[in-house]
Amino acid sequence: MRAFPVVLPSGARYWTVLDEELAVVPVADGFLRQVRFGRGGAESTTKSYAHSIALFLRWCARTGRSWQAGAGQLGLFMTWLAHAGPAASGPGALSPGVVLAGPGTAPARGSRRVNGVLTAVRGMVVHAVAAGQASGDLVALL
Repeated sequence: MRAFPVVLPSGARYWTVLDEELAVVPVADGFLRQVRFGRGGAESTTKSYAHSIALFLRWCARTGRSWQAGAGQLGLFMTWLAHAGPAASGPGALSPGVVLAGPGTAPARGSRRVNGVLTAVRGMVVHAVAAGQASGDLVALL
């Protein structure tokens, strides 16, 4: 999963998320288009959110979870975010299942970055429920 810029024929720009086959991830794209054009958000906001959502979807894929199941395991995702540096969490990670940092080491991401990622993920989940792409039970898990 990776974030990718989109330029529409009108010249308007936003960011989306592509999967490993370079196909648009519909649940992420719908949310990011809503942020940019439905809410008047900045392009940079969609860029930040797209990178955050790509991290979440990458974690889901590498741990064998659907994004819906991953939304119910945000505590595990937060631990992974805090301790899995770019070597384990990046798009081209060599050993994606390995967390390279542990207790007593500096976290790979600080609490501010973790909270920013969670903001984007929660927004995507709520949007998916509102758009009928996911069960309303997910909102209670957030």
